[in-house]
Amino acid sequence: QTLALIREQTATILKGGKRPLMLGGEHSLTLGAVQAALEQHPQLHLIHFDAHTDLREEYLGVRFSHASVIRRCWDLMGDGRIAQFGIRSGEREEVLWAKQHTKLQPFDFAGLEDVMAALKKGDKPIYFTLDLDVLDPGCFPGTGTPEAGGVSFQELMKAIRLVIEGNVVACDVMELAPGLDVSGISTATACKVVREMLLLWGAS
Repeated sequence: QTLALIREQTATILKGGKRPLMLGGEHSLTLGAVQAALEQHPQLHLIHFDAHTDLREEYLGVRFSHASVIRRCWDLMGDGRIAQFGIRSGEREEVLWAKQHTKLQPFDFAGLEDVMAALKKGDKPIYFTLDLDVLDPGCFPGTGTPEAGGVSFQELMKAIRLVIEGNVVACDVMELAPGLDVSGISTATACKVVREMLLLWGAS
């Protein structure tokens, strides 16, 4: 029901000539927005920043899980249209599967410039999904599944700028869990990311 509602609301925004930015929330919510974006933009590509592959067929018996959301997006999009960056956690089967079906860059944003250059050359529509746990938990501990070895805030902002320069038709920022960081640092970081994304997006 939640995914259907998100799909409906995202479709309404897109049909109105606007570009939606969804704030979350656990990552499975992305699927509803991607479904709506695909309806409006059949040639949609997905750029995914995350600590995790999110490519499981199912997790704890659930196919529509935060751990399988990119796999469900692939069900809709197919090969050659999903690029993943910053990944540093995943089952062996997920990584092997990714080698056949997505572009997966572990640990950092190497190769992002080339991916974006190709997408901009063809003016391809992009859905950008940002799981904030791509950041190192030393600067962003307020998330449900922290993974050591993440990127810095400055590295993330540089990568965001590269993506926003493309034809981003919709995006989301996911996985802030304020209750897991009583210092408030994670919330402040998430707010800064969203503000900078909006400013960059508005200027594009």
